[in-house]
Amino acid sequence: MWKAFIELAGGKIERDFPLDVLANLSKGYSAGSLKKTCEFVLTPFRCLRLEERPLKITEFIGPLSLCQNTLQEEYEEFKIFTDYISGDGQRRKAIDLVLSKYQEAIDAAAKKKKWKGKFNRRKT
Repeated sequence: MWKAFIELAGGKIERDFPLDVLANLSKGYSAGSLKKTCEFVLTPFRCLRLEERPLKITEFIGPLSLCQNTLQEEYEEFKIFTDYISGDGQRRKAIDLVLSKYQEAIDAAAKKKKWKGKFNRRKT
């Protein structure tokens, strides 16, 4: 969402801009808060200066802190609702199941390899 709102406000993101850090900092904030922050930071004057001075995360922290943050339990309820509506919860469970089976297969192969290694040693 950050990328979309920054571009919508007229901003330009460099390749090395750490969007993941900004996303982690903004957990619990609504999409409206993110949009409001982008609009506050990316004034017409600031957009004109993007070539000379690229965006930094520190520019977003202050305005974001002025926005209303949701409570943790409300955020958890929102995640459950979003998982239900979007189907992400089911996809996440399916991925976890596949990964756990894959990990079990790796563990079994490693155990089998260790077991064989004990009895196949040559005496010298």
